[in-house]
Amino acid sequence: MDWRCEWCGKPHEENDPPCDNCGHGSFEKAVVPVADSETELGSNATVWVCTECGREHPKHAPPCSRCGNETLVQQRQEVEATELQAPSYMDLVTPRYVLGLIAVLALGALFALGVAGIVPLPGFDTGVPTVSDVPGSADTAGDISLATVERSYLQNLNGERAAAGAANLTRDERLDEIATFINQRLVKAEFGDGQRPSDERVRELLGKSCDNEANAVRKTADGRGIESAVALAAAFQMAPQQEVAADATSVGVDVHTAPDGTLSLTQVTC
Repeated sequence: MDWRCEWCGKPHEENDPPCDNCGHGSFEKAVVPVADSETELGSNATVWVCTECGREHPKHAPPCSRCGNETLVQQRQEVEATELQAPSYMDLVTPRYVLGLIAVLALGALFALGVAGIVPLPGFDTGVPTVSDVPGSADTAGDISLATVERSYLQNLNGERAAAGAANLTRDERLDEIATFINQRLVKAEFGDGQRPSDERVRELLGKSCDNEANAVRKTADGRGIESAVALAAAFQMAPQQEVAADATSVGVDVHTAPDGTLSLTQVTC
């Protein structure tokens, strides 16, 4: 475009006023400055400044957008080279940013520990945690299936309760998970590098699973030389007994073989 409106600056192809934009009746020759090869691009720019309030405008388009003055004068705006440089990543690392990052990482670590069951999260039930790298076997004692031992033990337990006039215990999947968690933590604490489950953690797990009074009992028996699941279950019946509440209706049980051949049984009732 070779011509532009003297008033609003709109470009036109020919010197043929009035202006299509503002209706002004005079055009001026449009001059496009060519930057010198030794001059840094963007080192200066032309702006239109209000003579009343000093507001800068990118083009001659009165009135002033701030005060309404009709007179704008053209000036060259100097721009420092440093203003054209983008900030580096290090410039963004402020103390507030560092503190925020630390807070986010801490919350993420707390959430991960809660999901793993190491730290309880208030109002957030992550389920019963699992225990890794437990010494011994959770499946067999020699050639005997521990799942069969568990079923035989519960049959014996319900037989004793029936003889005493107490209600039959029904096996509960979540109570099984709690019994497994407690039993494996105890075995790992005794034969590995683990820690015993805290009473608070056990109460929390049982409190989310039982509406009435809950009870957790552990028994041990020497499984060496015993060749049947029925005999192993009977060995637990010979261990010192802890009375189960007569009004209990649900049970979970887990049997684990320790590295020395000892069988560990944990039962949870409510």
